[in-house]
Amino acid sequence: MKHFSTLLLLFALLACSSPQTMGRQPVAMLPDATFIIGYTGGWGGGAAYKLEDGKLYTSVEQRGLGDADDIVKAAFQPLDSPTGLAAMTDLAKRYSPKTFTRVAPKFDCQEQAYDGVCPYIIVVKDDKSNAWTRSEVDKDQVFVAYMNDVQEALTKM
Repeated sequence: MKHFSTLLLLFALLACSSPQTMGRQPVAMLPDATFIIGYTGGWGGGAAYKLEDGKLYTSVEQRGLGDADDIVKAAFQPLDSPTGLAAMTDLAKRYSPKTFTRVAPKFDCQEQAYDGVCPYIIVVKDDKSNAWTRSEVDKDQVFVAYMNDVQEALTKM
């Protein structure tokens, strides 16, 4: 009986204690959305990369994917890129609609007139998509910083 009481007390103590993080912050959960990034602009832009249900995909077509709606509907195939998956997961975890409150959804790239490209992000949630491109004319610092991270994630693909 003594061992049973000790075991019961141990169980009660473990059930009441707060979880230990070993000095690390709790991991942020991924938002319930699909994230697509890529470049649009000169020479048809480039491939699109999609994070959906924790898995990474790349567009079957590598150029000329069209506008944001076309990209959302494009065919994708699995992509085995641990660094790309980590970069996309990090973007998704840090995503906040507040980042985009001062920048209306847009999918244009003035730089394409000079064969330039612009990074974009498309967020699909509840069958509704919003797309943003970063351009040289953008001034909102929070938006530009996040879009710079999108560009950095693209280099990790």
